[in-house]
Amino acid sequence: MQKSMVARAMRRIVPTCILVLSCLWVSAQNPSTMPMPPGAPLPRASVATLNDALLAKAAGLYDSTAKGGLQSFNCQVHPDWNLIMTSSRKGGPAAGDDAKLTLLGTANITLHGRLKGNSSLDWQVPSRPEQPIEKAMMAMLDQAHRGIENTLVSVLKLWIPLADGSVAESLGEDEMQIAQTEKGYTLRSKDMSLTEEFDRNLLLVQYIAVDSGSTVNIAPTFEQTGHGLLLSSFVAHIHRASAPPESVEEMHVRLDYQTGASAEIPARLTVEIPNVVQMDFRLDGCSVNPK
Repeated sequence: MQKSMVARAMRRIVPTCILVLSCLWVSAQNPSTMPMPPGAPLPRASVATLNDALLAKAAGLYDSTAKGGLQSFNCQVHPDWNLIMTSSRKGGPAAGDDAKLTLLGTANITLHGRLKGNSSLDWQVPSRPEQPIEKAMMAMLDQAHRGIENTLVSVLKLWIPLADGSVAESLGEDEMQIAQTEKGYTLRSKDMSLTEEFDRNLLLVQYIAVDSGSTVNIAPTFEQTGHGLLLSSFVAHIHRASAPPESVEEMHVRLDYQTGASAEIPARLTVEIPNVVQMDFRLDGCSVNPK
């Protein structure tokens, strides 16, 4: 199944750029190497001099689902329905809220996270023949279902590539142009669809991906763990092709983790769309499918 441009681009950000930048660091320590002007593309020879030891060292900077052999996971999802409802309304309780919360609480939600492929959501509400759900409440359930599914699947699409530090996919990458900057390094695809910014410690600080006129600009944050740097949060700014130039969607995501089959998977996701809604999801009862 074909992946989106954003997903394909994100998959190579951490492994490709970290490995390349390790070579640049070594080159910078060589007194015979003249420093490149900020923003100037680096010669291809710099990339070609990478060796296995440097690759391993660079790849070791980041935690990786690939290192743990993670292929997919399934988790029960428990949304904070009261938070979602009150934050989206931005007001006090409304008539019928208790009944809505009770009904939403009966939904059995399972998230299927696939590291290679499309993630999905199962949503089941127990049938009650003796007390059928009225039309208005059924519409509310359908709206909640679509909203939760779109949110979680979208968050996973952004999380997976940044969490998968696969080294193999970075080998032989020749689509990126590398330039030194005052703050670190910039990598840009030849077709200008992807721009990646790293600081001088090889920490990914920003990437911008363009696909069919839509632009995604993400600033990730990482935390140091025993297995390397692990994505802990990110802020995404999204401009859709059909939207006016000044219309930009903003999303803030925070992740807490649990360990499954030697790889870290989400245990809690907090998502905020400023001035629209706040969401909190707890994930438990997880099963993990390693490679």
